[in-house]
Amino acid sequence: MKTFPPQIHLPTLDKLICRQLTFADAQAIMDLQTAMLVTLPNPTWYYPSEKELFEACCERGESFGFFNGQALAGFGTLTPWYIRPQTCYAAKVCEPIENTFDFQDVMVSTGYRRLGIHSALLAFFDQIAREAGGIAIYCTIAPDNLPSVSSFQKAGYRCVKVQPAYEGMLRGYFRKTLI
Repeated sequence: MKTFPPQIHLPTLDKLICRQLTFADAQAIMDLQTAMLVTLPNPTWYYPSEKELFEACCERGESFGFFNGQALAGFGTLTPWYIRPQTCYAAKVCEPIENTFDFQDVMVSTGYRRLGIHSALLAFFDQIAREAGGIAIYCTIAPDNLPSVSSFQKAGYRCVKVQPAYEGMLRGYFRKTLI
């Protein structure tokens, strides 16, 4: 079952094409994750996900990516609360979970940074969640990952709690209220 309908109005960026990702795109995501992890100033800024998670999110239609031809330039995943009600971010910070969404993963290839991919995904996921009746979007960010914290704060996200997650790594839980 697809989480989001395929007729969603996708964002546009100059010379990049956005599309809903499929199961077949999971390896490109893994390749991007591997490349991105070696460029991070601090390896604790991003907790790597397993290919099976990406495959499931893509299969459900929750992941969207920007491509330059065949190359995946960047992607993000938005997952509704009912997919993982006990482990969604709202549940982890003891807030009501119904009609919330998790901005789970976002990665942008080093060669495509500062072109608006991350901002386009933030705005796009805001639109999708609102159209689906969402009341809030949550994400987690390493507190010392100031570029990511700044980007999410500019988009209206506010830190609601800082606590250990992902094998004890400290994470800020951020929420954007939609109503």
